[in-house]
Amino acid sequence: MFRYGVELSNTYWVGRLGVAQLSIATALGTFLTVSTMFAGLTSAGTSAVIGRMLGQRRLRDALRVAQKVTTASLLLGLTVALACGALSGRALDALHFQGATRTSAARYLFVVLLGLPAAFGLMTIQGVLVGLGKVRASILSSGASLVIGFAATPLFLRVIGTGVWGSAVAQVVGDIAGYTVGVFALGRLAKERRSLVPLRDRLRGLRDLVPVLRIGAPMTFEAVVHGAVWFALASFMSRFGTAYLAAQGAEERLSQLLNVVTAGVAPATATLVGFELGAGRRGSAVRIVLLGLGVVGVQAAFGIALLRTAPHAVAGLLCDDPSFVRVGAQVLSVSAIGLAFLGGRDVLEAAFGGTGSAMPPVIAGLFVAVVRIPLAYLLAVRLGRGGLGVPWAVNLTLAIQVCALLVWFLARFWRRPSTEPPGPSKRPSKASAILLEVRL
Repeated sequence: MFRYGVELSNTYWVGRLGVAQLSIATALGTFLTVSTMFAGLTSAGTSAVIGRMLGQRRLRDALRVAQKVTTASLLLGLTVALACGALSGRALDALHFQGATRTSAARYLFVVLLGLPAAFGLMTIQGVLVGLGKVRASILSSGASLVIGFAATPLFLRVIGTGVWGSAVAQVVGDIAGYTVGVFALGRLAKERRSLVPLRDRLRGLRDLVPVLRIGAPMTFEAVVHGAVWFALASFMSRFGTAYLAAQGAEERLSQLLNVVTAGVAPATATLVGFELGAGRRGSAVRIVLLGLGVVGVQAAFGIALLRTAPHAVAGLLCDDPSFVRVGAQVLSVSAIGLAFLGGRDVLEAAFGGTGSAMPPVIAGLFVAVVRIPLAYLLAVRLGRGGLGVPWAVNLTLAIQVCALLVWFLARFWRRPSTEPPGPSKRPSKASAILLEVRL
């Protein structure tokens, strides 16, 4: 939630610098999306694995895994940052940045890659804290990132006058603050339970992380493919002008903020599905998923109403350049369709992760990734939709993906009778209460 708020704040302040500068932040955001998707190796399966351990009453094992995966995420982030740095020149070429704009883009990219380990750490610590049931600690960690990011962005851009790369500094500083707060919360819990792992031992015995990687690896592969497709679509979209490039990136950040409840509901769903299945309560796990879908559905209705009724006003808040407002309003109107499915996709993918099977989301996601590029070309070039062909392709394939996941999930869970024992299991589960707490 808070990360999306910081990113949207960055979009607003960068938008005050003009559409060209906004296109730098949003277009490079697609390249950085590919980079951050690798964080799924340590974050995608963490909450589900820890939740299952808690369901099996293995709190000490869960705390040991939590500390190891949180530390390993920093090393993973550093490795990915170095690899992306080597490819940064080609990324700038693909997005057609030239002259002074290219110089600004290179500075922005350098700063963000420098802070990538902190971004990986923050994403992982969020999954860890939610998996341990420490929702308030997770919110506090994210809140620290929000406050510092919000305060630092206008400071760098408007007061100091750094240019677009100052927004990257603000984001990195916020990530560092959020990660630090989360690590301290985890450390206190581990110390209370006498399960504190010395720092020098956290990268030893990494076989403890195999269950996390078993879920995270296939989901990360699918996410990286999706990110690569996004970057290819951004490169294709750049031929229609910087306004389309800036509008699509700004829309993506706004949609994530309008989908903010899902950022808590999805990992909570993975955790609680794992918890209930670990305790042998299959029926409760199904009800958790249906509850999660209901919550994000209510949230989507608000976002759809906003983007369909006031697209020009919303676009004008992000950047007052007339060309951006015109194109941005069109992109936002199309993207309102996708909001009906965005949260459901995240919840269903998390639900499959909680069952320990990541293959259904991977298969559905790869199919969507393969279809998006030719569909975007068909709509944009052959059918004459121009720059709007990309958002139409993205949202249509998102709808297909969610429908496929829902049918797959229902077929898997409803074809067998519940093995849930009678009696106490019929009472509302503690897991449902935790999910409601995350929603609030």
